Amino acid sequence: MSTVTIHRATASDANQLREIRLLSLRDEPDAFGSTLKEAERFVPAQWELMATSWNYFLAVNDSDVVGMAGGGRYEKMSDARWLYGMFVRTEVRGTGVATRLVREVAQWARREGVETLGLHVTTSLPRARAFYSRLGFSDVGRPEPMDRDRSLHLQMMTTNLVTNDYV
Repeated sequence: MSTVTIHRATASDANQLREIRLLSLRDEPDAFGSTLKEAERFVPAQWELMATSWNYFLAVNDSDVVGMAGGGRYEKMSDARWLYGMFVRTEVRGTGVATRLVREVAQWARREGVETLGLHVTTSLPRARAFYSRLGFSDVGRPEPMDRDRSLHLQMMTTNLVTNDYV
């Protein structure tokens, strides 16, 4: 595998964002608040809007997109920023690409002037939860049902960006 580069998505990355987002929803449907059916209905202008205004970071190997992560606000914690849409292709898991993507979002959150980065992880994905724990995220509260599917439960996790040396 060549060197993987990570960059913030721009309008010209809309097709790559679409590609990795649809793959993520196919591979890990329980991990996301939206569904593959919903995303497949997006028109090109919606993908371009996501690429330009949702703080997405893309991991690219040569011309192939191999991962994504987004940063945004979370209405219930205005003094924090949130990690959304985290995904890496199976073939690059365990190579450090996921960690690099989380670090990009953490750096963006620091530039936003906040001390806390949070996320929600589905409890049915123990590997993902363990990954976030290794990066210094801790559980906050009890798991709560996901809005789109009440049979799935989300665990909130946060980390302090001032004291966390991993991100």
